[in-house]
Amino acid sequence: MYDVTASALVSLLLVGFRLQAQTPPAPGPVRPSPAVSPPRVVDKVEPEYTDEARRAWVNAIVLLYVEVRADATPANIRVVRSAGFGLDEMAIEAVNSWRFAAGVKEGKPVTVAATIEVNFHLMVKGHESQHARLNFTLPAGAARPELMKGKIPDNSGAGTDERIQIGLTVRQDGKPENLMILKSTNENWARHVLHELKGWRFRPATLNGGPAKVEGVFELTVGRPK
Repeated sequence: MYDVTASALVSLLLVGFRLQAQTPPAPGPVRPSPAVSPPRVVDKVEPEYTDEARRAWVNAIVLLYVEVRADATPANIRVVRSAGFGLDEMAIEAVNSWRFAAGVKEGKPVTVAATIEVNFHLMVKGHESQHARLNFTLPAGAARPELMKGKIPDNSGAGTDERIQIGLTVRQDGKPENLMILKSTNENWARHVLHELKGWRFRPATLNGGPAKVEGVFELTVGRPK
């Protein structure tokens, strides 16, 4: 009796295993192509500005990866190109609330992977065609610094297609130090921007309940960011 019961149990397990193995995996997202129509936005809300970004006169673009599922809902949203200033989170929050029409393949709705640009733009004179980014290298568990005082420099002295990149460290007291021009298409404008950044003040990064020193990179472009 014991052997019969054991054999029956093993047989049931094998049947269950075969059934599970034969179940096809869920199809992954596809990319738009001549055979796949892309999803469409049918209703959206504009993203909110953070107080930090508004105070600093930030114009920025956040690039997001998103999968629009066959039921037309967004999923697996993540940042491809960050802006900082708290705007990445605002972009994700906005897109997560958008309504879509699903992409279609062979007459059926499918999950489609796409990228979405979320634009943040303030109508401030002297900042036309400008885009800024401020990102930090943070230890695990650390919260980023928040810019409390300081504004994005305007385009004075810049051409119509300029790019600069400045490295900096934000100390535990919120003051920037070790500012250095990393890349520049216009040295005079870059030096002007660096001088302005010296006057910025941050709420410092925090780690384990206390302030922490962190390094970051500030980027400013006039024209289309790359």
